Amino acid sequence: MKEIKNIIKDNDFVKIKIVKNTITISNSANLNHRPTIRKINNHKHINLRTGEIVEEKRSIKRGESVRTLLESNIKLQDIIKENAVDNNKIILLTLTYEEKTLDIKRINEDFKSFIKYLRKNVVEFGAIEYINTLELYADKTGYHIHAILFFNESTKSVYLPFETLSKAWKLGQFALRKPTRDNEVYFYLTPHLSKKVNDKNSHMHNKALLQMELPAGVNLYRCSKGIKKPVIYTDTYENIQKYLKQNSYELNGQQIYLNPMQTYHGNNLYYCKEQYKKSTETITITKNKRKPI
Repeated sequence: MKEIKNIIKDNDFVKIKIVKNTITISNSANLNHRPTIRKINNHKHINLRTGEIVEEKRSIKRGESVRTLLESNIKLQDIIKENAVDNNKIILLTLTYEEKTLDIKRINEDFKSFIKYLRKNVVEFGAIEYINTLELYADKTGYHIHAILFFNESTKSVYLPFETLSKAWKLGQFALRKPTRDNEVYFYLTPHLSKKVNDKNSHMHNKALLQMELPAGVNLYRCSKGIKKPVIYTDTYENIQKYLKQNSYELNGQQIYLNPMQTYHGNNLYYCKEQYKKSTETITITKNKRKPI
């Protein structure tokens, strides 16, 4: 492969994201961030390049902005990974309504009452933290709840008695299971679209289509106060490299994209994302043409 120069320089500021034992570095700060629009009011903005005043179209569904929805799912998956320390201390939960409802405010209050009951009556495993999402039924006549319950303070494998769950959730049916693989946890709340749909991926693909039907402005997920968030900050590439070396992190993967904004201010010719882990694995380098922002 042809040598690629001018990816990230030592004095470049980079975005650093730490999720569990993985550190991801990207030189997104070197992309052009010159504003191209300025908001006039809630319904209009001006295009600073052309001077044109544009009437804004208000989104009705989350799926109208696929990029924003994708970014929210990535953020959600990072939060799940940060808190998933032991599959024996995790419960994957589904709560349904006997009478289907589209009242999101009511559903959120019902879930709070459910968790309050569990915290009061299931104390042997320590604190209960959660992340939950709403999902439409296939006929779009109501929502049901998917949740991951974390019992990270527990000193033993967790379980929830059927009788306790029956008293905690009297509004319909419930289903729960313990995950056996990490991916079961990571993708439980974050479905994804597939370019080629088959029997293996159709379930996740259909869940992603339903996620796109959520009303715009509705939170994609909700977390309890004790849920940990990934650490995200900026620093120079030189400083983070010193930290990685001192703490025995090794390069695990690298993705390189052509920078479409390279004509402004002599920015880097490439956008680069590097991933580091505390374990030695095969290094993978991919070079893709990045779509203009």
